[in-house]
Amino acid sequence: MNTWWKLASYLLIGMLSAACDDGNASVPTMTGGGDTPEAAVAALIAHLDNAEFDEAGHLSVPGQAALASLAEGATFSDVADALRDGDTHVSANFWAGFAQGAGGYLASASVTGADDPVVRDDVELHPVTVRPIEGPARRIFVRGSEDSRVDLFASFAAGLADRMPAAVERLITTNTDDARLILQQLKDVVPSLLVAVEQGDQPVEATQQILRLVELITRVG
Repeated sequence: MNTWWKLASYLLIGMLSAACDDGNASVPTMTGGGDTPEAAVAALIAHLDNAEFDEAGHLSVPGQAALASLAEGATFSDVADALRDGDTHVSANFWAGFAQGAGGYLASASVTGADDPVVRDDVELHPVTVRPIEGPARRIFVRGSEDSRVDLFASFAAGLADRMPAAVERLITTNTDDARLILQQLKDVVPSLLVAVEQGDQPVEATQQILRLVELITRVG
């Protein structure tokens, strides 16, 4: 997980500056989600197979790629601007890095079905099973039953949680509009992180790191 995340993070940070302009505090809604959770994951696999990363970018939950870039040192101002203006470009580059790293297991993978949805704090997450050409089946978590989008934090929590606490600790002590916006948006990924802990099979150390991240995010009321 760490290998693909490093590759993706370099692209994410580089893209933040290009994608950011002045804007208001609302978080835009991206277009192009799947009609069903299975359709969203199948479309993602097809786009990755064809190196259609812009199209893949629309299949992520809005704002999550920008938040994930905190793991590799993106500035608060760049992250906040991406949240305000939309992070489809950042999301596209997340998937470009993913495809070049350990995310290669999705290459030509097949979607074999979805388990019953998991609901956490009114957030509905659908575990979609994919079967790689080689290796064990994997699960990708998708938000919503209509206009479905891949939840990066539920799907890849173990690759994010160990790199984010330091940034979140700085956010908590930074009294700026940018920091407050980012912290508010981070609260939206707490259900995703908790589902990753409850439904995932990551090592004990990874589970502890995810729970530590949850504790930091929820520290501020």
